[in-house]
Amino acid sequence: MACLRLNGYTLDLDQAQLFDLHGQAVELRPQALAVLLELGRRHGELVTKRDLSAQVWPGVSVTDDSLVQCVVEIRRALGDTRQQVVRTMPRRGYLLIADAAGTKPHDVQKVSVHRLATILVTAAVAIMLVWQFVLPGIAPGRREAHDTMVADVAVLPLRVLNASRERSPDGNGLAYMIASELARNPDLHIVSPLATAELRGKNLSPSEIAAMTHARYLVDGSAERRGDRLQLHMQLIDSGNNRIVWSGRFEPTAQDLPEVTEALILRISASLGSTVRESDRAMLRKRAPTSLDAHARVLRAIALTIAPSAEGLREARQELEQAVRLDPNYAPAWAHLGQAKTLLIFGHHDPGLGRQDLPRAIADIEHATALDPLLASSWRLLSIAIDSSQAPEAAVRAAERATELGPGDPDNWVALAVAQHHAGRTQAAIEAFEKAISWSPLHPPNYAVVAARLRYSVQDYENALRFARECVDRTPALGVCKAIWLSSLVRTGHAFEAEAAWPTLVGAAPSLQTYRMTPYNTPMALSVDEDLDKLRKSGTRAMAQ
Repeated sequence: MACLRLNGYTLDLDQAQLFDLHGQAVELRPQALAVLLELGRRHGELVTKRDLSAQVWPGVSVTDDSLVQCVVEIRRALGDTRQQVVRTMPRRGYLLIADAAGTKPHDVQKVSVHRLATILVTAAVAIMLVWQFVLPGIAPGRREAHDTMVADVAVLPLRVLNASRERSPDGNGLAYMIASELARNPDLHIVSPLATAELRGKNLSPSEIAAMTHARYLVDGSAERRGDRLQLHMQLIDSGNNRIVWSGRFEPTAQDLPEVTEALILRISASLGSTVRESDRAMLRKRAPTSLDAHARVLRAIALTIAPSAEGLREARQELEQAVRLDPNYAPAWAHLGQAKTLLIFGHHDPGLGRQDLPRAIADIEHATALDPLLASSWRLLSIAIDSSQAPEAAVRAAERATELGPGDPDNWVALAVAQHHAGRTQAAIEAFEKAISWSPLHPPNYAVVAARLRYSVQDYENALRFARECVDRTPALGVCKAIWLSSLVRTGHAFEAEAAWPTLVGAAPSLQTYRMTPYNTPMALSVDEDLDKLRKSGTRAMAQ
């Protein structure tokens, strides 16, 4: 077969390309695509890890983790959350299961009627519960609770086009299905679709429904029956400014409905992740300080710390110190001041700051959490500032608090990944980081250093080398990037290249001569420090000659 259907996606073996439900090409890393193509050529049969490694990395010795990472990326691309398309055969390999083909129209129609009937029954039961417990005049106490409901997302009943046609879909039932699937994500808070159906029945506008439910985002759309297919038009709307964050069109058959629902859920979740960070920054901008000058200085300092340099960090510190003098009660100013100091201390970029000043930097961020306990970014910065070699669990707790307050912000999950990594919970760290990168289509510079750390910690030195190189290029002020890059070169058999690069790197960053990897005395730190010590000795011998 030249093409395979995988969870509604299409794998074209001739073109060596994966296409989504709308025929758009899906981007995969070359290694992940190579693994998928090899599984596709032998779909339905077990492909051993050894065979996959030999085909994808010929002549190169790689760990199982490289293959596992590719499989994770493939499953994420296919929306294979239940691992039913790419199945793991423990201790042996992987099995690719293509979608069933050749379903007859008559069978599809029967399945369609059955599914719609199930949805209608579910909706009917739900409506009965509404009449008994929610509607006005029956349970006033419940009505008051409904009016004070706070949630992130509300799924509105879908508008049914050409509703007079036979076997038209049920808009309430479809909304109920989408909301139920979204509610399985613990990071999202979903308004009950029963409540939204009740409000929509009163002819309230989407903005009025958002105001009554306190929903930050609305999922709105329409459904129309066309033969054996449903045509769904969906939108994700920011209720704060009525901006359409994301829109999509789907045309599933009954057989495709579960896969399309899964794809829809993933797209909505990913859109929330990519927009919440900017929304939170907008909220930060709306937190009016006493002085507009203090506000402007904080924003400038944030910009300087996104891709930090030694000079930029020193300038950021000056801006933030002036901001807290102008407005001592402005929490963001204190939080980012502590962050700037921490980066200067760890990077040895300010002769006036040393490790003895770290408690003061942490105290600045803690002061921000006291001024505004609900500002997720302060807890995130606190987690990053805490010396994980001394108090790893404290760093984890602060990051967990950040994810509780801002579950849709990928930056909070990256901070949690770093804290868990430092606490020795490597697998949990990898999972938290994968969630962050799946929600953030544009990765900030600091993501590269986290990826390099995690890849190195599981001895995937090839990918650690790649991410560390990206980190060196994008954030040259960070010594950790150079340290991981040099050590990864050594451990991938390129020690000569590392020795050649050493004098230039030390010339640009003299602190590399005494750099020690943190958290101290961990397996990763010992490995990196061992390689750096060898390079120092080699550099000393070269100078002596």
